[in-house]
Amino acid sequence: MKTLLFLFVIIQLTVVVCSAQDDFASVKADANACELNSLHLDGLRNELANNPTAKIIAKFYPGKSENNIVSEKRTDYIRKFLEKHKGFDPSRLEFINSGKLETNENSKTEFYIVQAGETEGKLYLVTYSQLNKTPCLDCCGEDFMPKNIGSKSKPKKKITKKRRITGKIKPR
Repeated sequence: MKTLLFLFVIIQLTVVVCSAQDDFASVKADANACELNSLHLDGLRNELANNPTAKIIAKFYPGKSENNIVSEKRTDYIRKFLEKHKGFDPSRLEFINSGKLETNENSKTEFYIVQAGETEGKLYLVTYSQLNKTPCLDCCGEDFMPKNIGSKSKPKKKITKKRRITGKIKPR
């Protein structure tokens, strides 16, 4: 009897925990990100098709060590991808830079579905990007692979005669 009661309690706790989970997708920046992001963005487009008054708000959170230029390039990349490759109506997309993350997690973009008359909307998708890269949004092509949008390299020094003579620059 105690065993049955114990099993019943475990089943109830499992049901409560599962039903309390958030109702949005979260895609990490890993090997599966391309296909998963593509799938969820198609679902997002279908949500818009089913509700002609809704719009999408995409909130961008650059990584702690990223600058505004990287964030702007990532935003532009995502906007162009949604419009050109996924067929989103530009008038139904809004992009907001929500400020840098204070933690060391990767930069992220949150996609909200906002119904007419709402200001916040419902969180639909959170997608993460690697440091100084665009997120992988679709599979199967060079155009869709994450691109490096940040610069970690130092500017090239001018080759002078003195540097070539001292051996710091090897002649061609």
